[in-house]
Amino acid sequence: MTERGRIARWLVPAAPVMLGGCATQSPDGLDHPAFLHGLFHGFTAIPALAASLFSPIRIYAFPNSGFWYDAGFVAGFVVSVTALILLCMARVGGFLTREGS
Repeated sequence: MTERGRIARWLVPAAPVMLGGCATQSPDGLDHPAFLHGLFHGFTAIPALAASLFSPIRIYAFPNSGFWYDAGFVAGFVVSVTALILLCMARVGGFLTREGS
């Protein structure tokens, strides 16, 4: 058997075991952020992103409760971006449609 074959015979079964040792699971009993936390974090994602450049702030909570946190985060982010776009459209639209004096 070649050297490469020996390494492959050892590495293939050992790789999942070694990678599995890196995985962590938070202890049970902790109250993980859920939908409402995700909604709030989605609303504040843009300012939190700007603040994360200067301080250790994360825009996404981990560990969280999974699907419901993600759904809240996406809903909050979509609402905040939509509000920002509508605000900009109103400002630009008002500027463009203003009659000259």
